[in-house]
Amino acid sequence: MRKKWEIEEEYRNFCRNNKELALQTLRELTLTPTETGKEDQRIAYCMEWMKQQGMESVHTDELGNVIWEYRPEQEKKVLYTAHLDTVFSLEEPLEIKEDGMIWRCPGITDDTVNVVMLLMAAKYVHETEPELPCGLIFAADLGEEGLGNLCGVRALVDHYEKNLCGMAAFDLYRDKMYPICIGSVRYRISAKTKGGHSFLNFGRKNAIAELAGLIGELYCFQTDAASHTTYNVGKIEGGTSVNTIAQDASMLFEFRSEDYRSLEACETYLEETIAARQSEEVQYSCELVGKRPCARETDPVQMARMTRCAQKTLKAADGEEPVCSEASTDCNIPLSRHIPAICVGFCRGGGAHTREEWLDAASVEDGMCAAVALVCRLPWMCCESRVVVKDGIEDRKEKEEIRQLLELCDQDFVPPLSHRNSTSQTNWAETEEKTDGIAEYLENICSQHVVLWKEEGVVRAFMTWKDHFNCENLEAYPDSCYLTTLCVWPDYRGQGISEVMYAEAEKDIAAKFPGSRITLRTWSTNGAQEHILDKLGYSLVRRLKDDRGEGIDTVYFVKKEENEKNDR
Repeated sequence: MRKKWEIEEEYRNFCRNNKELALQTLRELTLTPTETGKEDQRIAYCMEWMKQQGMESVHTDELGNVIWEYRPEQEKKVLYTAHLDTVFSLEEPLEIKEDGMIWRCPGITDDTVNVVMLLMAAKYVHETEPELPCGLIFAADLGEEGLGNLCGVRALVDHYEKNLCGMAAFDLYRDKMYPICIGSVRYRISAKTKGGHSFLNFGRKNAIAELAGLIGELYCFQTDAASHTTYNVGKIEGGTSVNTIAQDASMLFEFRSEDYRSLEACETYLEETIAARQSEEVQYSCELVGKRPCARETDPVQMARMTRCAQKTLKAADGEEPVCSEASTDCNIPLSRHIPAICVGFCRGGGAHTREEWLDAASVEDGMCAAVALVCRLPWMCCESRVVVKDGIEDRKEKEEIRQLLELCDQDFVPPLSHRNSTSQTNWAETEEKTDGIAEYLENICSQHVVLWKEEGVVRAFMTWKDHFNCENLEAYPDSCYLTTLCVWPDYRGQGISEVMYAEAEKDIAAKFPGSRITLRTWSTNGAQEHILDKLGYSLVRRLKDDRGEGIDTVYFVKKEENEKNDR
């Protein structure tokens, strides 16, 4: 991985040389009819296309997903998907209307152009055979739309789950990406009654009226204010004529939420409400017709790294960074099984799910560059990482890696670490002549409690802390546990690692010194750290003005207790 995010020239050259192939493939695939559950023609097209590009091992699974693997012998794998179905039927008239570089046709962007991005990225990998830390799976999958219920990606994750270390779904548009998934539960709910003549049998239960009463109760449900949870009746049908008391009525109903606990509460409310309305006169049935699960707990560092990688890669391709949002996509399945996943689109367009759907074909080349780059970069974001908690550093390898990290981050500190002699130095005037203090500083922190963040066994971040710390500037917090040093390798910043360090240190302190207050200090121009401290519930308790030079104060913080958080 490069330190900077610019698109490598070899990616640009490939996309420039293959632009016409990509556009021709887009034309052909867009005009190939498809429908959820009836994707056969597109399955055949993709199979033949990949074989023509030399990917002889391309195959379909039992469901029909089109699959090509790169280095299948690798134990760890990253999965890339793009769905072959659209919301339209096989009978939908398909004609590409080109107005300059604006192309209009149903399904052209959701998800046809992203299938083309997937095919072109697979072609690049096949031809160049890049060195990557894991194998890759390219899958044009089925059943993403509507009541397809994500059947394609379910089958893929079922098969590869033990080996998957990450996934990216190619879907939707260039301006947004989706590291957050929206879960949904969909039902067909029916009501049945005896019915009768509207005049002669007036007073009997009417299935339509009873269903309307159920809808009223369901719409009284109070969603959790902390989550974005919604519900909707999308279709109602029933009855036979205007002068008939309806014997049957049904509706399609769904809940949506990004929080699985809220979704479970919705399901419970629905079950209890229907059970309470059942009677001899009215019988209800509730058929589950679709379920897209919410995300469960997933490695926050890896999710942050994958998200940042996608944002920076797309920005490097054409200058605009996509905004993170939430949606229901193929990613729901891996995220519900604790597998990090993101959904990203590569081209500009609009009008999804309408017959006015359009694509800016001028964005295809840059989009292809971003897709190729992301396919080759994302595996490096899925490397094995783990947190190690220790009471001091004795291992020579770890000590050397921490020394390298201190030297790399030296000038990020005020004053630099090389000008200091310990983590509790207070007379900053003494630092002016000192320039070789890294070794001395290292020895000081190696005797402290430490949290290490390792990737592939190498220390990429650490945090140290002292117990029973007393300081004249923290006289209100005697015997505190004092966080002394936090270092994160520059290439790994902005990926949530710092927050992991704080969380692990706080957990370690709570276990070893229950009830002890947690304190720390930094300098006033360290805005990034102060932002994290505010987010994690730390309060500023002391400021020493100009302590580290003109306009640079030393600032002391303490972790809030629960009662203090509530009083905020």
